[in-house]
Amino acid sequence: MTQAGDAIAGEAVRRALASVDGTAYTVLPGGARMPHLPDPAVVAGMLERLEVGPGHRVLEVGTGSGFSAAVLSRLVGPGGQVTSIDIEARLSRRAARLLADDGCGNVRLVTGDGTRWAPDSRYDRVIAWVAPVRIPDVWVRQAVPGAVLVSPVHLAPLARAMGVARLRRGATPDQLTADLLMPGGFAEARPEPQDQWPVPSYGVDALTRDAAGRMWWVAAEWLRAHEPVVGMRLLELMITDGRGGAGWPGAVDLHAYLMAARPDGLTTASLGAHGWGVGCSEPGGVALLCPSGDLFLAGTPAALDRLGAWTREWREHGQPGMSGLTPRLHRRGSGWDVRAVVPPR
Repeated sequence: MTQAGDAIAGEAVRRALASVDGTAYTVLPGGARMPHLPDPAVVAGMLERLEVGPGHRVLEVGTGSGFSAAVLSRLVGPGGQVTSIDIEARLSRRAARLLADDGCGNVRLVTGDGTRWAPDSRYDRVIAWVAPVRIPDVWVRQAVPGAVLVSPVHLAPLARAMGVARLRRGATPDQLTADLLMPGGFAEARPEPQDQWPVPSYGVDALTRDAAGRMWWVAAEWLRAHEPVVGMRLLELMITDGRGGAGWPGAVDLHAYLMAARPDGLTTASLGAHGWGVGCSEPGGVALLCPSGDLFLAGTPAALDRLGAWTREWREHGQPGMSGLTPRLHRRGSGWDVRAVVPPR
């Protein structure tokens, strides 16, 4: 799409977003907001990159509150159709009521697993608000030639190692390309409804709770070569010896770079009351950088030294963030892995 086309698409999305009463969709009776809502800026960015226009047929995976379906309804107009699928029947029922009240007669709601659902339909656009382990073949087969797909993806085989990718289908389902990455974190796609949202369904190598009942987990490829007790010992060290360190700037961009470079020892972890972090781990310690820029340290200083070396390497490459990385597709099983690479300088 040309720069002028991008501006037109962006303006259409902004108008559609402004025309939907977000409060009606996202706030529950009593005033509480629905849990697990995506960042509004990420939602807007994904919709802009989807390049939706009047008359398009759109498959949406992850109905959630119904807000994004209402926005898509306006973007495709009366000549288009939105099919929105969610694994949670209660969410589909709630969204159905809200969308009907909103006059969105061009939205069809389905309850089921959106990563496997294969109706007799073809779509011009596919967008997902949950992250599959890999882009499912079923989405690509249902997409028409020239279709655009936008979805959260796992950029490394670790929990919460995510970004958002835009893909384009060619003349055949085997002709799939990826042309854009952007930041974004979402819940994992699941084959059935789940209540244990604090625990990712993919890529966790050890998990436990602390004395206050807070969840801790850790994910690192090196742990998979060891007995499970090694991961549990690392978590125990993190809980008993965990401490803060001076903040580092550019945490989100550094996270993206590390997912692309993926040196041995890359680690993601949930840190109880400290939130979560990305960094380095070894049997004797961890050094993790939270999205806020705060450091979380435990054990010996070797992990911190290694994280410091990775940070210097990132700076030498110009401190690229997610948008400065190049997506690469790899055919695997019944889908496509998306990985990020650091472009040559």
